Amino acid sequence: MKRSPSQPPLSLTRAEEILNAYGAEPERWPENERGDLLQLLAQSPELQALRETASQLDDLLDEWQPEAISHTEILVGSLPAQTQLKQHWADQLAAVFVPGLLGWRQAALAAAPLTLGFIWGLSGEPPSDDWSEAEFLIFNSPMEVLTDE
Repeated sequence: MKRSPSQPPLSLTRAEEILNAYGAEPERWPENERGDLLQLLAQSPELQALRETASQLDDLLDEWQPEAISHTEILVGSLPAQTQLKQHWADQLAAVFVPGLLGWRQAALAAAPLTLGFIWGLSGEPPSDDWSEAEFLIFNSPMEVLTDE
């Protein structure tokens, strides 16, 4: 990509910044400044020396292969210690009586409406000709039914 006429020529400072940031390979340089930088390199021995230094650094970085750490003991050991959460007294009591029971609170919560419905259903059989008692049982809250208001 060519530089537009309104764009100022490439300065030596900017050329040094490009070489330091992108290295010695022209393919890595910004496309709109590549042509100007190549022209400056042909004219400036200082930039040529900087490009040689950048080339050596590029070669070192290309040769460098980081070690893969596979020491899980070191990684696990570097983690902070986790504190044991204090169990609620109800969970401790449930663990004493039924050691393998998980989610007993959810089971009790699910059993409560089933039990209430069973007791409500056993509270009496409505007469076949009068539906007022059945409607009373169905459409009123359990407290009103139990107090029979």
